[in-house]
Amino acid sequence: MNLKEIDFRKIYRTWKKGLGPYRCFFRSSPFVSLQTYDDFKIKDVHEEADEKILSLVLNESSDNNFVIADFEFDKILDIALKINNENKIKPILNINLLFHPFGIVGTKDNICRLIKYSDKLIDIKTNKYVMLIPYDRYDEKINMDKMNDKLNNQYSVGFDDLPTVEFLKNLGFEGISIVTRNEIKEDLMDYITYIRQYIKVNLVKVDN
Repeated sequence: MNLKEIDFRKIYRTWKKGLGPYRCFFRSSPFVSLQTYDDFKIKDVHEEADEKILSLVLNESSDNNFVIADFEFDKILDIALKINNENKIKPILNINLLFHPFGIVGTKDNICRLIKYSDKLIDIKTNKYVMLIPYDRYDEKINMDKMNDKLNNQYSVGFDDLPTVEFLKNLGFEGISIVTRNEIKEDLMDYITYIRQYIKVNLVKVDN
């Protein structure tokens, strides 16, 4: 099957279904941008969730503790499928990426996973959720002067993209765990610095 044959509205609805109060964090941007992406053959992908990351995410998740996991695009999609189908935890894909054939961010592998995994998602009813954001949304080490043939579609997350303290407390959460790489992204660190004044924050780092 090729990209142009994909019903992106269906893919969008599948990932969005069951998000309840977290719908506001699920963006249509990736799916809309794929409608004008250059056509290519959708290949099969190998499901292989990182067991170390998965274990940390599951250990931190509880009825009174919310989890945000910030890892590479492919890894969060692998985790999303796993926790949905095997742990009955609904993944909140917090991805605000505009896919582009010449974009710095977003690969064909990412796209294939996003599409293929939507077909494998089991419809679950749950009150457990984990938010997933792509660590490779931007790379501060990139020299843009050497990227003349690329579109700069990098982005950062702002406070409007992440749950407020009031939002979390209204849902019964007493704390939040951020599971991410050792080199934590600056945009996420700004969020942590602010909310830890008002709610318990546990920062869990994983080697790059």
